[in-house]
Amino acid sequence: MKKTLIGAFVAVSILSTSSFAAECGEVPSNVPNVPLGENVTSASIRTARTAVIAFSAEVDAYINCMSDKGRIIGPYMTEKQRERREEDLDNLHERRRTIQNKLNEAIRAFRRATRDE
Repeated sequence: MKKTLIGAFVAVSILSTSSFAAECGEVPSNVPNVPLGENVTSASIRTARTAVIAFSAEVDAYINCMSDKGRIIGPYMTEKQRERREEDLDNLHERRRTIQNKLNEAIRAFRRATRDE
């Protein structure tokens, strides 16, 4: 009983400190805009590609950091907390994949449009 209380106290202390979250930074939220439509240029595609690559790198770094931190505090978390944490990280990964796929579609559309000219 005493070990459980100590473990719970340690988990709450770790989770409640801003240093835990600060080490990994904020959730990447600077989702890049992907150009669509008739006004797409090769320059706008290159700019979007650079932004998507940078966003993807930020997501990778955040997910890796949070995974490392999860291994430390995981034993002190409830099953529901672990599931929520994994769901949040999975959602972030899916958001990144959606942006990457959107960029790929924009590139394909641009290539088709310029090839037909």
